[in-house]
Amino acid sequence: METIINKGYQFKIVPTELQKEFFLKSFGCARKLYNHYVDTLYTYLDSIGYENGFIKAKEIPLDSPAFMKKVFPYLKEVDSLALCNVQIHFKNAIKKFNDEYDKKSYTKRSLKRKCTLSIEPTFRDLKGMPRFKSRKNNDFSYTTNNQAGKENDWHYIRLENGMLTIPKLKTSIKVKQHRPLPKDAIIKNATIRMDYRGNFHVSLCVEYTIDMKPTPSKKCLGLDYAQQDFYADSEGRKANYPHYYQKAEEKLVKEQRKLSRRVFGSNRWKKQKVKVQKLQLKVANQRKDWLHKTSYRLAQEYDAIMVEDIDLRAMSQGLKLAKNLQDNGFGMFRNFLKYKLEEQGKQFIKIDKWYPSSKTCRFCGKVHEELKLTDRSWFCPHCGTEIADRDHNAAINIREAGSALLAW
Repeated sequence: METIINKGYQFKIVPTELQKEFFLKSFGCARKLYNHYVDTLYTYLDSIGYENGFIKAKEIPLDSPAFMKKVFPYLKEVDSLALCNVQIHFKNAIKKFNDEYDKKSYTKRSLKRKCTLSIEPTFRDLKGMPRFKSRKNNDFSYTTNNQAGKENDWHYIRLENGMLTIPKLKTSIKVKQHRPLPKDAIIKNATIRMDYRGNFHVSLCVEYTIDMKPTPSKKCLGLDYAQQDFYADSEGRKANYPHYYQKAEEKLVKEQRKLSRRVFGSNRWKKQKVKVQKLQLKVANQRKDWLHKTSYRLAQEYDAIMVEDIDLRAMSQGLKLAKNLQDNGFGMFRNFLKYKLEEQGKQFIKIDKWYPSSKTCRFCGKVHEELKLTDRSWFCPHCGTEIADRDHNAAINIREAGSALLAW
């Protein structure tokens, strides 16, 4: 069965000085247009007396990129598709606010400001509300799209012999291509990004077709999220996640303390900020590397994997769980596992988050309602069997519940 796959590939690019100038102009114009849309949104919400709730995106009077070029002529110097993508990203931000947030909770910063300065929070302080972008916060990126030519050859964005061609830029960009793109892949869009060190990267979204054959689910595995060990599987093994942030925390605290003592905006402050960012980037890269390798190993070994659809965002609000949960990156791990399995015709199953996997005895199937979170081992009140490890018991229950949802 032929299946269309969309996948992202990221490469480091080495632009010339003229190309860097073009990219910086594109970053600034994209940021300018996005901030204009945010200002339009705030003005509209002020005019209707909005406090909280659903935002009707169709009623917001957004100016088109073509009209904005007449108001600000310098917008004509950058790629028109980049400006169109800004409008799409802004509409997606409003859609995300409407779909993923409760539209009435305020940020912790605004609540703290209310307690200390007696400043009442407004709709601008709602969680998920689109906000202004700043060049001080490393908001340097823009997205452009590929287009099919007269012969449907998709030639406006090309990557050939380590050189990248993108719209509006007449010269090709040198790419450090460490792996090839899939055969007959079509590049749909490209996102140019600059990090805090001034290095440029490109993310290519490619579309290609593969002959995917469903793999029979002979070997299944259940995974239960564990705060200390990352996960416990249905075969009694622990992930033994190396807590990279905890290992780097002592050094990070020292560097952040130095940063807080520098004069804000001074040269010494900027140099110290780069040191802090390097440490944070190293931890993030270590975490992502471990998650990729672990998810790849599981996707190669098993035909179907079942996990709980737990609400990680809600769990991260707890004071005792937040830091360790953020360090684990379990949500990213689930995403990696999902696409690695589906590319091979295997299945990734999510169990309902309200399923009592830890409280259910895997021997008799009865639920122990009075079980507490601190009870790591327990005796079943119905059959009398000892459950030595609650995480192992939960992983087995997740595997059994997920087996009933298998498609093949």
